[in-house]
Amino acid sequence: MKNWKMTLVVAVLLLSTASGLFAQQPIVFKLAFTDPPFLKIGDLQVMHHSYAGMVAFKGALEKLSSGRIVVENYPYGRLGDANENMQQIFSGTLQGATPADGAVAPFYKDIQVFSIPYAFDSALDAYKLWDGPIGKAFFDDMAKTSGLRVLAIYDNGGFRSFSNNKKVIKTAADMKGLKLRTMTIPVHMEMVKALGASPTPIAWLELYNALQTGVVDGQENSAATILGGSLQEVQKFYTMDEHLLGSAMIVTSEKWLKSLPADLQQAILDAGKIAEYAARGTSRANDSLAVEALVKAGVQIYYPSPAEKATFKAATQQPVIDWLKKNISPSAVDKVLNALK
Repeated sequence: MKNWKMTLVVAVLLLSTASGLFAQQPIVFKLAFTDPPFLKIGDLQVMHHSYAGMVAFKGALEKLSSGRIVVENYPYGRLGDANENMQQIFSGTLQGATPADGAVAPFYKDIQVFSIPYAFDSALDAYKLWDGPIGKAFFDDMAKTSGLRVLAIYDNGGFRSFSNNKKVIKTAADMKGLKLRTMTIPVHMEMVKALGASPTPIAWLELYNALQTGVVDGQENSAATILGGSLQEVQKFYTMDEHLLGSAMIVTSEKWLKSLPADLQQAILDAGKIAEYAARGTSRANDSLAVEALVKAGVQIYYPSPAEKATFKAATQQPVIDWLKKNISPSAVDKVLNALK
């Protein structure tokens, strides 16, 4: 009888110890990024803005959760491309991803409302919109209808502008007849069509060769992105029309987030806000450095006058707004436009 009791006590102690050890195991938050963590801008090696956000997120969340959550960052596309990362979030094999707005659009098409051409005069205009009541309602709806919770949103390397190999572009009329690479984002293609140019979707990894061989005459991206793809080697002219401020995000599964204790949910949201500040600051700094690097690389940069820039806005904004109202929530378009007045 004594042996039996002793065996039972030992078993209970072992189970209690095992249970305690299991309870102490931290939650792993895997965060994926499709690109290298660093960019080469001129002679400098700088941190990519998304990776800066990831590093800040890791440090903040591990501290705010007192080690109950451990963040593992996976750059270089080690966990797949942007679309694969999104699918992994929904399947529960990945807790976080860093998609650009184009990768989010198939899952939440209303994200395209932030792609109204020439809607933002500066990055601050975008930050105020995203951080204000319109942005909060928008991202809450995104979490509710798509299952994706935005933890951080920031500009994706700066304003997108047009580059080409044919001529200096000064007004909207100069765009006519050009073949321009776009992403496979319908609203971007509509904008290029409205300018009289031909939008040609080409994968990012194929763009350098397409520009080098003349498959397309030009493309539209931020200065930092151009340098990241070495496109300054195959583009002569860059017009700073700043038509779009693309966004990138740190997102997670709303369902997974809600499955956690309330204090850990708040820790994740707070870490996301800290990551947001880090990414935005890095993007702004890199953008300034990148423009200088393009000039040193021999790219001719043209800054349109206010009157010249107005021709781009007049040609593109209303056609894109009309397209958006037909293809996404008209009320979302109106709310953004009213907020920007």
